[in-house]
Amino acid sequence: MNITRHPENTVSWIDLGTPDMGTTTAFYTALFGWTVARPDSHGYRLCTLRGHLVAALGPAEDAGAPYWTTNVTVSDVRATATRFTNLGARIIVAPTQVGTLGHAAVVIDPVGAPLSLWQPGTHDGMQLNREPGTFGRISLLTDHCAEAAAFYRPALRWNSDPQHTEFLLPDNSAAPTGKPPGKPTAQRSLWLVGFASDRPAADAERARQLGATEVRRNSDGDLVMRDPTGALFGLAQHVRQSRPARSG
Repeated sequence: MNITRHPENTVSWIDLGTPDMGTTTAFYTALFGWTVARPDSHGYRLCTLRGHLVAALGPAEDAGAPYWTTNVTVSDVRATATRFTNLGARIIVAPTQVGTLGHAAVVIDPVGAPLSLWQPGTHDGMQLNREPGTFGRISLLTDHCAEAAAFYRPALRWNSDPQHTEFLLPDNSAAPTGKPPGKPTAQRSLWLVGFASDRPAADAERARQLGATEVRRNSDGDLVMRDPTGALFGLAQHVRQSRPARSG
């Protein structure tokens, strides 16, 4: 799906901090057909599919296993960061201007999952998603689903079902919850980035040939994988389409 604008409180961007850029670039270009641009002055590389922005790769900044970062668009990053801290989150990177691109902050939610907040300037985010090889959905891997639901409802207006098995985001996309996959991960909980796939079993086999390992296969056929550098990612066939953003 082509995107021109991301609604507030929805996932707008994903990026991966990797300890081995060469291995990571080779893996995702071979698996998803991405084109990875030359790095900017900070080592940040934009990834495109058919000319559309889909993700980015950068140098690892955190200790422990690397992970895909979920970025959520907000209208006021400072106000949102304050609301997060009032609700029990920790600020890891305070709201910061990123040139003309926008403003960013990084938080750890009360169940231990990292999340980035993004107030767009010239960079709105992904231009393509929910198609094979692009962002499909996020899933919260945690043992504390009820606590997470109590946080995200006031923090981002993400509602959950009574059993806390799924969040419903403002664009009508779904974010399931599930058990964490175990070590090695540096986080107590994690927002897992899942990539859309129309043939997850075949894509998983291709990923294994490229050096990934399978962590878990769900009953619906979706999979959790670990890339060659240790970053978790999902392959999701059952992706709920979101509502397109309205202009004006």
